[in-house]
Amino acid sequence: MSLFSAQADHPLRYELLGRLRVTRGGVDLTPDAPKLTKLLTLLLVRAGEAVPGEKLVAELWEQGPPRCAFASLRVYVSQLRKILCGPRGTSPIVTTSSGYILDLSEAMTDFQEFEQLYTRGRERYSAADFRPAGELLRRALSLWRGPVLEGVPSSLAIESFRAVQEEKRLNCTELAVDAALAVGRHHEVIEELKGLLVQHPLREPFYRQLMAALYRAGRQGDALGVYHHARRVLREELGVEPGPPLQLALEAILRADPSRLEATGVLPAAR
Repeated sequence: MSLFSAQADHPLRYELLGRLRVTRGGVDLTPDAPKLTKLLTLLLVRAGEAVPGEKLVAELWEQGPPRCAFASLRVYVSQLRKILCGPRGTSPIVTTSSGYILDLSEAMTDFQEFEQLYTRGRERYSAADFRPAGELLRRALSLWRGPVLEGVPSSLAIESFRAVQEEKRLNCTELAVDAALAVGRHHEVIEELKGLLVQHPLREPFYRQLMAALYRAGRQGDALGVYHHARRVLREELGVEPGPPLQLALEAILRADPSRLEATGVLPAAR
C-alpha cells in the first residue's frame, strides 16, 4: 500500500499547543523550512479568515521584504498545498480575491479539542459535577506539550494567538484545581500549585488556592506564610496590595472558619 493510500481515510491534524506538528494518519507532514513553517502558522492562527498577501509578506519578512517577496509567497503557498494535499487532490488552502484562507472544516486541531473539553468542563463545574468536571479539565490540559507554537518565529498575529491560548490554559488550570479542592483532593494539588507560582508569581488565584489547600491539610502556619509571601511579591513587583479574595482567605484562616473560604471561590470540600 502506498503512503498516499494509507493516509486516504484520515483527516489532517494540526497541533499548536507545543511545537508545531502536522500529521495525517500518524504520518508527520510538518514542514522543515522556516518560511513554510511560519507561513503555515500565520494561516493557522487566522484559520477561516482571508489573510491578504500583503499581510503575509509583512509578517514573513519583518526586517523588510525583498523585491521578489510576492513571487516567493506564491511559491511557498504552492509548496504548502502539495504538503497538505488530500487524498482527492484537494488542498485546504484556498485563494480568494481577498487573500489566502486555510480551511479547517475537515481537519482536527489540538487547540479546538482543548476548547471543547474546557467548555464541557466548565459546564460540569457550573452544574456542581466536580469529579467529571475535573476529569474533563485535566484531559484538556493534557493536550499541551509545551509553550504554544514553541520555536516558531514571532509576529503580531502569532503572539496574539499565543497570549489568548496561554490565558485559556491558566484559566483551565485554575478551574481544575478548584474542582480538585471541591472533592477534597487538597493534598494532591499543593505541589502543583507551588510549581505554578514559580512560573506565575503574580497570579493571585494560585496563592488563594494554595492557602486553602494548606489550611485544609492542617498546615495553617504555612497557609499564612503563603499570604505574606504573596503580599511581598505583589508590593515589590506591582506596588499593590493583595486583592479581596486573598484578603478574605487570610481572614478565614485567621478565624479558623472554613466556611469563609467559600467567599473566595473555594467550594466546601466533599466528605
